[in-house]
Amino acid sequence: MPDKTKIIAAATVLLMMAVSGAAFLLFVGQNPQDYARGRLAVFFYNAAEGQLVAELRDLPRGEEEDRINAAMAFFFSGPEDAALTRAWPSDGEFAALTPNFFWEETTLTANMTEFYNDLPPMDEALFRAAFTLTMVGLPYIDSVLFQIGDNEWLESAETIANGRDISPARRTAEDFLLFFTDETGEGLVTTLHAALDVNVHTRMEDILERLIERQNEAGFLPLIPAETRVRDVIIEPDAGFYIDLSSEFHSRFEGTTAQARLMLQSITHTILGNDGSNIPQRVFFLINSERWEDFHGVSDFNLGFAVDETAMLGFVPPLESSHESYEPYEPYESYEYE
Repeated sequence: MPDKTKIIAAATVLLMMAVSGAAFLLFVGQNPQDYARGRLAVFFYNAAEGQLVAELRDLPRGEEEDRINAAMAFFFSGPEDAALTRAWPSDGEFAALTPNFFWEETTLTANMTEFYNDLPPMDEALFRAAFTLTMVGLPYIDSVLFQIGDNEWLESAETIANGRDISPARRTAEDFLLFFTDETGEGLVTTLHAALDVNVHTRMEDILERLIERQNEAGFLPLIPAETRVRDVIIEPDAGFYIDLSSEFHSRFEGTTAQARLMLQSITHTILGNDGSNIPQRVFFLINSERWEDFHGVSDFNLGFAVDETAMLGFVPPLESSHESYEPYEPYESYEYE
């Protein structure tokens, strides 16, 4: 029988190298000989570095199922290094998250509880990636099948490394789109931006900060006040994105109402254009954690904004529009900024 341990370990390390042409280590992989010595790489989250890293644990002797159970116990018990955290919610929520497990051939099935649907997208993605990477480190597991209700999806080392809907695969090195107002002030233009320091937990904040910084480059009309601070980006799975900006966003804005709407669209396009989740595609604006009825003449400022393709320069409307009329989304009422 081929030395499958070496093949899986080598493939995992290669799949975890950086994208965009850079040889960049994303995860701390497992040495090909570690499992032969009864050791397993158990993945946890390093918030300072914004990525998953691994701790090596000694597996007990025993049958395959015994070692699978030991691997899961290591994962759920948490890291030994104080700099690392577990890639799932707090202790009080953990009991509701714990799935039932079934192992058949080379696939481990994780039957999740309904609570899994309520996890914030980033927490869900981190849990799914860390758990998959840990379990496929065992030589007799190639993939993890996640199930909840009638839905299921299969993950492996390859899907984790390449899937944009999984946050560690978005990486600390990535490409993303920024939408700027062009120098004429008549529409939006987009550019591809590469960065090496995007933290997976503050990804949207980082992207918006780059939008504010780079709008002063030649060819763009800088409409977002430079003093604007991105206080937070909150993801509400049932509503959309809440963009909490500092008071300078309103007080220092000097454009017209049309330019204000175009500026709001540049932010909306940037947020939704880089989102890989299935949450509602709406962006709500807050100023110092409060909703405002009006923003320099934009009277629907308190409603959720969707992408308006007509704001893009060069947009050609279809001969027969198939778009349904837009019904404003009722803002999410329970939002509280902490």
